[in-house]
Amino acid sequence: MSLIDFDKLSQEFNLDDNDFGFSAVSEEEYNSAINKTAETADDYKTRLKEVEKMVIPFLTKLHSTGDKEYIYWPNRKPAIEKQIEKILKLTRG
Repeated sequence: MSLIDFDKLSQEFNLDDNDFGFSAVSEEEYNSAINKTAETADDYKTRLKEVEKMVIPFLTKLHSTGDKEYIYWPNRKPAIEKQIEKILKLTRG
């Protein structure tokens, strides 16, 4: 037998005023949330690797020509816009 009658005790206080910012969930709800989080993290990793595949070759090429004073890059605007669109599609959906 419990020394405290929790039902009676809770009636003495306004529980709405004492929200500590947490709630209880079942094990099933918890596992579902964890699985969704893991799937989301895996999706982000995959998308970031795709961004790397777009950006790293460009930076590597710039690095390898670091001893040159000038870069000759005619008609670069469409190429840059295309890459920006690809990156934004991956990062913003």
